[in-house]
Parts: sequence; C-alpha cells; structure tokens
Amino acid sequence: MKSFLCIDAGTTKIKAALTTTESELIDSASKDVKVLMPSPGISEVSMNEYWDLLYEVLEILYTRNTDLWSEICAVGVCAQGDGAWLLDTNCNPVRSAILWNDTRPGTIQKDELNLINQKCIDLNTTPLFSGAFPIILNWLKRHEPNNYKKVKWVIHCKDWINYKLTGNIATDVTDASTAAFDIFNKTYCYEILNWLDIDELRNCLPPVYQSTEVVGEVSESISKYLKIPAGTPVIAGSLDILAAAEGNCLMKTGEKGSILGTTLANFVVINENEAKRNLGSIGSVLCHVEPNMYIKQMSALSGIASLDWARNILAEGMTYAQLEEELKKVPIGSNEIIFLPYLFGERAPFRLANASGAFLGLRAYHKKYDMIRSAYEGIALALYDCHTNLPKYKNRLYIAGGGAQSDFLCQIICDCLDEPLVRNNVKELGILGISYLLQKIAGQIPKFNEQYLTYFYPNQYNHQIYMKIYERYSTYKNLMINYWGKD
Repeated sequence: MKSFLCIDAGTTKIKAALTTTESELIDSASKDVKVLMPSPGISEVSMNEYWDLLYEVLEILYTRNTDLWSEICAVGVCAQGDGAWLLDTNCNPVRSAILWNDTRPGTIQKDELNLINQKCIDLNTTPLFSGAFPIILNWLKRHEPNNYKKVKWVIHCKDWINYKLTGNIATDVTDASTAAFDIFNKTYCYEILNWLDIDELRNCLPPVYQSTEVVGEVSESISKYLKIPAGTPVIAGSLDILAAAEGNCLMKTGEKGSILGTTLANFVVINENEAKRNLGSIGSVLCHVEPNMYIKQMSALSGIASLDWARNILAEGMTYAQLEEELKKVPIGSNEIIFLPYLFGERAPFRLANASGAFLGLRAYHKKYDMIRSAYEGIALALYDCHTNLPKYKNRLYIAGGGAQSDFLCQIICDCLDEPLVRNNVKELGILGISYLLQKIAGQIPKFNEQYLTYFYPNQYNHQIYMKIYERYSTYKNLMINYWGKD
C-alpha cells in the first residue's frame, strides 16, 4: 500500500506519521524537544540534536511499520516558523538554532524598530519582531561576530529537515513570507537587511518554492540511514499554522482559525486585495499554501505554555483532566483575578519583547485553583484580543493544537468570542494538512471528513460576563504596556 511520510516539527515536540494516499492516518510517533533556556530571554535548540530526535521518531515508526516503509511515495514537512537556523559553507550548523520566542535580539530601540517596520509595510513585507531572522542576525553580528562570519545559509526549521533529507537548500512561500519577503511579488527585500546592517548576508537566503513543489529527493546516503526509498520526492512543505489551515480546508476568504499550541496563532483567510488593505504594524500577512491566497495572522506568544507553567507551579503532579474538574468549581472571572499571559514577551496584538506575565487582583482568600482558572481565562482573553484586531467576519472559528483537546478551554474561548467553535478531532491536524498537500501533487483532490468535528456553542450569559472581564483585562494590559514601554 502506497503511503505518505508526514512530519510536524514543533517547538516542544516532533511528530511524524504515515498516512495513506487518501490521507487516512496509519500510525504516528512523537518525541519531546529539549528547548535550551539557560537564562532569561534565551530560547534555543541544538540543530543536530533536533535531527537526531527526528531520527528516533522515524525509527519508532519504521519498527512498527516495516512492511509499509518501502511503500513511502512522498515526504512533506511542516514546522515552527521564524527564528534563525544557520548553516556554514559545509552546511553544518553554525550554532544552536535561535527560536522564534527568543527575546535577546529585542535590543533595537523601539523608535528605530517602528521606523523600520513602517518601511517593511511599504515594501509589502511582514513587520519584524525579536524572533524574526533579520533581528536575530543583527544581534548575532554584534554579540557573536565569529559565528556571524560563518553564516552561509539562513533557513527555517523545516528547511533544515528538508536539507538533511535531500542535500538541497530551499524554503517555501509561507516561511519566506515571515520576514524580508515581498508577499505579492514573491521576492526578497534586501533593503531590510541593509537597514539592519546585515546586507552581506543577502546571498545567504534560500531559493523560494510553492509549498507543493518538489525541492529534492531522498538521497542515497539518507536512504541507508532512514530506510526511506532513495529518490522519494520531498516537497517544500509549509509553516505549521498554514498546514493546520490546510488540514481544516480553510482556503476561502473569511474562514478563520486559531491554534492553541506553544504559541497562540490566530488567523483569517483573505484574498490579495484584502491582503493589500491589511498590511500593517499589528500582526502580519502571510502567503497561504493556496496560490494567490493569504492569511492575516496574529500569533501571540502567550500560548499553552502559560497553562503548563501555571500547572507546574501550582498543581504539580495533577493531570489536566484532574485539574479541570477542580477549575469547573471556580466561578467565571476566577473570583476577580486577572492573568496577563505575557510570560515570553508579546508580539500580537502588540509588540513588546519585555512584556511579562502577571496575576492582578490577588487577595489572601484566593486559592491556587482561582489562579489557574485565571490563566485559562487569560489565554482566552488574549485570543479574543487578537481576533478583535483581525478582519471582521461573523463565522465559526476552527480551533486546533494541543490546548484544543480541552473541552473546558474550548468552551471558555467560545463564550468569549460569542461564536460557534469547531474542533477537528483528527489527531494531528498539521500532519493532515501536509498529507493534503502531498495528495495535491499526486493529482488528487483531498476530501474533508466532517465526522471528526466537534461543535461548541456560546452561552450568551457567560459572554456578557467575559466582556466585562475583558474591559478590566484591557485596562490592566494598557497600563502595563505604558510601563513596559518606558524600559
């Protein structure tokens, strides 16, 4: 039976799956990623260890599916975006990859960055933030000049995997559109590199392909290593948020989604005319995997990592199922506690690398479950905050990611938004999206299976309460933005 190998390379987990050529899941495996955070602001991963971890994941799949392994007919990868995965002239890692949520590079003066970002908008490119590769490279040149001089290629996470599979350097339009790339003309904007004093790296940016284009074939050497048949085509792949959009078949103007992962990715699908109207300093407009379509997105850094943090600090040892049974006993509003979930700084709907998390309204009578519920509500309010700044379409919201597995959190978000929420219960939506892309290169039309959907409907009474809470949340947020902005 012919099959596809689909890889989802995330920040905290690497997943891989075999699917049929009809995109039905055969088997999947995953491993947790060790993210290096030795001191405040640092978020890195060893590129070689990341590849070795993927090998372990594929080895698990191979062991369980040896009879199917030789039938793999195409490979596709989706992955975390932004950050800087740097290679030298021998295509070896220059250093550990600096990830999208690293805030060390946020040392460019606010006024200077605002000026640069206005110029970025004029060039039809995405505004920059601390985790974008041009900002990271500016930091690298100043703080690690010897490593900076070694840089030959500036690529993304999935491009590193594709290189290891094929020996070819390439990226796709979704990853390219995250920085220094004219999203309409599909060309790099080297002026941005010049403004940041990194112009000497203009020839270090990879060739750009459509997500479904084949960028190489599995090499003979890697075939012996991974047992994938030599010559198997590898497509350019996509940014994980676009793979999830594809997995939910969100391709038409006005369709929208959110991914509750390590980051909180929120987006609305738009056409080219609307994309031109929505270029701005808040959020970004990225190329869709569908030609001539785009998404306006607000990817907040305040993702499910905030819930992991709150649980580890306040309820260590409890499963989420156990915890949420206790949280249901806490009234909406968490007994007047507001949580600002900016533990990693923030980039949407405002950009401040030095933003920080906070519990506000704490009293001596509060319990740990009040605080943890406020963390859940803080995530929902941050999501609502992003969607209020996206193009307005009264439409159901498709939700995905690890946090979407929580009915409790889904209902809170649904009540905040006052719109139906749809969860696709397919185990790995990014994997499904990549499988759909592989189907398309095989000339097939993917079939969206609605039987896997779960619907949530808003409670009007709860929505009114959340809107009052959101007023307080916004007041606290704006006061803190004024404070953080003075640093």
